Amino acid sequence: MRYSAPLTRTQAVQLGKDVGMILGIAANALHHAYGTNIDDLMRAFTSSAAVEVTAARYLQALEEDLTPGEAAARAGTALVHDWADAVLATRRQLSTDENEETGE
Repeated sequence: MRYSAPLTRTQAVQLGKDVGMILGIAANALHHAYGTNIDDLMRAFTSSAAVEVTAARYLQALEEDLTPGEAAARAGTALVHDWADAVLATRRQLSTDENEETGE
């Protein structure tokens, strides 16, 4: 399905299904590959910001004439990269805070 602005009701429903599938597959992949807590992943991936960014990336990829599968892969990969960057940044900050507390 191709999307047009503004989205019709049918397009909006399909976009929701597509984005939900992208989020679910990304969370399951991280859970199965690394044992990451699935509930934590789903909370992070279903935040309004993550959903909006993933939908925008998916629509942008479709506008670039990628197939729906390719567009989903691009949006899902970007989501996983964003999540990994956030985890690493949090770990760095926690390490810095811990070092400041211990005087190291």
